[in-house]
Amino acid sequence: MKKLILVPLKRNDRVEDLLPYVEEVVRPGMKAVFMVPYPVDGFRWSHEEIGRKAIEEAKRLANYYTWDTNLEKARERIAPVVKALSAKGIEVAVDLYAGSMRRALRDYELKGDVHLIVTCASVGNWIERLLDAAPSAFRSLIRPSFSPVMLINPRTLA
Repeated sequence: MKKLILVPLKRNDRVEDLLPYVEEVVRPGMKAVFMVPYPVDGFRWSHEEIGRKAIEEAKRLANYYTWDTNLEKARERIAPVVKALSAKGIEVAVDLYAGSMRRALRDYELKGDVHLIVTCASVGNWIERLLDAAPSAFRSLIRPSFSPVMLINPRTLA
C-alpha cells in the first residue's frame, strides 16, 4: 500500500498556497490525497415557497448537493495542483469529506498508511504561538516567523 500524504482543506483555503509545501514532503511512490469539504461551495437554501419556481429551485438545489457534482467541483478546484504534481510523477487523488475534518482524518488513518498531514495553519495556531513566546520577548524576536502550514504526524490524532 502506498504511503499517503493527506491535505485536508477548509472551505476558504487556497490549494495553490499549499502546493510548495506538498511538493517538498511528497516523494515518488507516495500518494497525495486532497480532502475537500462537502458541499464544495458552501450551503445554500431557497426562499421560494410555492409554485413552479419553487419546483425549479428544488431541482437546482438537489443537483447542487449531489455528491458527484461536488466531487467534480472539487476536482476542478484541485486541477492545477494535480497537473503540477502529476508532472513530477506523484499520484494525486481528490476526496470529499462531510462533517468534522478531525473525524475524516481519523477514518483515513484507520483505512490506510497515512504518513503525514499537511494543512493550513489557523489563526488559533498563530495566537497560540504568540502567547507561547510572550514570556520571553527577546527570544520571540529571534524565533522564525509564523508558518502558514502545519505538518502533523497522524499518530498524534488518536
